[in-house]
Amino acid sequence: GNKARRGVAAKPSSPLLEDALKGYPFVNDDKTKLSSTFNELAKLYGDEEALGMVKIEPRVLRFDAENFEPCLESWTEQFGLEKAQAMVKRNPGLLGVKPSLTEDADSSMYGSYVVAALRPSPISLAVWGVLLLSLLGNQDFWTDGGFYNGGGSPLQ
Repeated sequence: GNKARRGVAAKPSSPLLEDALKGYPFVNDDKTKLSSTFNELAKLYGDEEALGMVKIEPRVLRFDAENFEPCLESWTEQFGLEKAQAMVKRNPGLLGVKPSLTEDADSSMYGSYVVAALRPSPISLAVWGVLLLSLLGNQDFWTDGGFYNGGGSPLQ
């Protein structure tokens, strides 16, 4: 993707701005503010990465874009630029954090892995779906009391 680099003059508008706005589910929001927020996000994290974050968490376009750069700078001091960007990409909700709350971000770094791991994906949904179908289709399991009586293995 188009990686962001600090210290480089910002483009006036990300080429992926329209894609980001198309996927935005909320109505009656100021498109100019949403656009400037997305462009700030793209400047700091890269176009593709910013679009990915909006797809994961559309509310990021409602966050205060003036906090994005100070937060990224604080996290960069603690973890380095690439790790800080990766942390926010895993948990875009961190874009809503105020710069004053970024001083000791170890818990944010660990939490970003948890958030990413628990986010529903096609694979995890398929695994849960197969498990659910195997339990629903196993009448003996349920007639023997299910989980309450140790109703045997659900996969017998």
